[in-house]
Amino acid sequence: MSEFDYLKEKVIEVGKNLLEWRKKEFTISSKSSKHDLVTSLDLRVQEFLYNSLSQKFPEIGFLGEESGMDKKPSTKGYWVIDPIDGTVNFSKMLPMFCISAAYVENDEPKYGIIYAPVMNQIITAEKDKGVLLNEEKVVPKWAKNIDDAMISMGNIRGKTYKYFEALETKVMRLRLLGTAALQIAYVGTGYFDAFISVKGNSWDVAAGYIIVKEAGGIITDYNGNPSNIFNKKNIYSNPYIHEELIKIIKSI
Repeated sequence: MSEFDYLKEKVIEVGKNLLEWRKKEFTISSKSSKHDLVTSLDLRVQEFLYNSLSQKFPEIGFLGEESGMDKKPSTKGYWVIDPIDGTVNFSKMLPMFCISAAYVENDEPKYGIIYAPVMNQIITAEKDKGVLLNEEKVVPKWAKNIDDAMISMGNIRGKTYKYFEALETKVMRLRLLGTAALQIAYVGTGYFDAFISVKGNSWDVAAGYIIVKEAGGIITDYNGNPSNIFNKKNIYSNPYIHEELIKIIKSI
């Protein structure tokens, strides 16, 4: 079994486990602020994936959101894991949350998996192999013009309204789902035409990064420069609206 297939198998396994685990009691606590939540199941999912992957591939490093594993490993290749992206949604029993897992080599994602267990959606991409949604090849049907575009974005307290003011009269619709990983992946499937990351961490974006790339999308910083998974402010966009979107973002 390849590394990719093993990762996918374990992500699906722990995602199904998560739906069973959450039927029982789980705890919710805060990290950097009272609005930055973590649940006991975030920790449990990450522990499951860390143990599974480290035992099978001990030479591959591990970068995860929780348990002090959030520093980039020194190894050439490493996993990047967000055990539950959309923890606030999860804590409120909303279905929009996912497990995000990617393999990164020399800081470039080589394959990624996004699994939204409640909605039973799995979005995957491997370098030079395109994007699959529930095992079927995806060719995104993106808007050709900015005013026909569905744009999603992250949330940053006290500043999100500025993006809305700049964008809402220029695009078809704006959406905030509360899970960066899933919203980026949805650019790759064509559900969205772009995602604006306002404070993304590597574990939020790594899997979505390769999904957007493999779909033919463009990823840059706000100035249109090539970027990477460690830049917190990126634009993940369909190629038709990218330049116009940058002009709008620069005006904020």
